[in-house]
Amino acid sequence: MQGQRIYDFLRRGILTCDLPPGRELREQELAQQFDVSKSPVREALQHLVSEGLVIVIPRQGYRVSPVSLRDANEIFAFRQALELACIAEAVKNASDEELKALDRFREFDGDYEDQFINYNQEFHCVLARCSNNGRMARTTCDLIEETERLVRMSVAAVRPKAHKFVEEHNDIISALQARDSRRSVSLLKAHVSAAVKRFSTALEWTAMQA
Repeated sequence: MQGQRIYDFLRRGILTCDLPPGRELREQELAQQFDVSKSPVREALQHLVSEGLVIVIPRQGYRVSPVSLRDANEIFAFRQALELACIAEAVKNASDEELKALDRFREFDGDYEDQFINYNQEFHCVLARCSNNGRMARTTCDLIEETERLVRMSVAAVRPKAHKFVEEHNDIISALQARDSRRSVSLLKAHVSAAVKRFSTALEWTAMQA
């Protein structure tokens, strides 16, 4: 249980960029922070290593994994494939009530960075659940959560306009409510592809600031 608690805390910190790429993670410091022995800390860190969120530096310890464009492309490509499959299933399987409930995502009013990222993540997960394929939706939502770190990095660097995202969400919702499979898939594909481009721009911007 102690290892799970530490794992949950560190994973959330990495995904929200509270623990940014390259941050050192020392067993002794974490053990003191959580008032535990090194064993559950090492267990949590090894779990994060297996997920690719943490890397081992020989003779130094652990660090939060850096993020490369290749990493982003792989994650977004897998996410896109699953999201497109989910929305195609949603056109066929979602109830009218489930599709009508998407109207709550047609507007966004709040603090841009934190609240918008939460709003955006929830929108994409709800879309996935409309597929009514539980296993596919859970895997898709896990990937959406994993890409939160990439979204936060790109938002912090390039500051895109929230209204643009909301307009795209509105178009996707309208196509889905019309049960237009081709348009729904096309719009969502363009929406996720644009996220990859924003992240590429963010990486370039970050490199120039280094």
